Amino acid sequence: MEMRQLRHFLALMETKSYWRAAESCGITAQALSKSIRRFEEQLGVRLFDRDTRSVKPTLFAEQIADYARNIDAEARSLRRSLDTLLGAGTNQLVVGTGAAAATKIVVEAVLAVRAQNPTLAVTVLEGTYEAMVPHLMNGKVDVVVSIMTTDVVDKLIDFRVLQVEQYRVYARAGHPLAGEQGVPPAKLLEFPWIAGADEDRVSEDVAASFRAAGLDPPLPVFRTDSVSFAINLVMQCNALFILPSETVRREVASGQLVAIDVQAERWTRPTVVFFRKNSTRSPDSIRFLKELKRIVERSTY
Repeated sequence: MEMRQLRHFLALMETKSYWRAAESCGITAQALSKSIRRFEEQLGVRLFDRDTRSVKPTLFAEQIADYARNIDAEARSLRRSLDTLLGAGTNQLVVGTGAAAATKIVVEAVLAVRAQNPTLAVTVLEGTYEAMVPHLMNGKVDVVVSIMTTDVVDKLIDFRVLQVEQYRVYARAGHPLAGEQGVPPAKLLEFPWIAGADEDRVSEDVAASFRAAGLDPPLPVFRTDSVSFAINLVMQCNALFILPSETVRREVASGQLVAIDVQAERWTRPTVVFFRKNSTRSPDSIRFLKELKRIVERSTY
């Protein structure tokens, strides 16, 4: 078994297309097909059922996929550590973060780790938990700090809850609902809404609050996965959106945005640090996890 065969297998598992998998691996579709056949011969099992239209993983492929991801991630981590020792690479920490975590705790934790290791190069990638998990599983990201927008976590991923984030309805300063007390959900439906590009647990909880009031949930006029776009859009119109309080802390403090006092139960989700199970974590990633814990504990007092 060779690492390149393992990575070819994982690419095909992800894309379900020889052409797309080959493109992501930088080889031809014919070369990828040959590599997969050799991999199957070495394992003595058929990994994919193929026809002219699709590629479907077999039960054998599904069974070994988790092992393959773990092996690939560990190999990437080992290569990076060896390069650092040999002076051929950079002492590096790669962190995935959600928008809320990026505003404070990730920044403070990164600075604290850098203070302990001034030679450390840090890369921070922003995105949702769903977008970051593939990078975490293949070892391209060391840890992910994000709001847990789902209750289902891959079995290869472990996590620790850091704190609980409160979600609120926000609008521009000067919005017709700004300053009103106990705004009923029905009044919120009089204004356009902005929502995330994908449905998640928070949107489900919000919809449940509207249904509890005998109302249909708001239909978003705008959908986006860009927090900065959503914030700037809200500042220029009467649209409403729901975000974690931490995400818009600065805009609220500066008086640009206001939280609407809504007659509804509180919407909350935990901010979580995710990492791969049974992985060999670098000293800097361990320091980062410790600093996150220290920062969160300090902020609770």
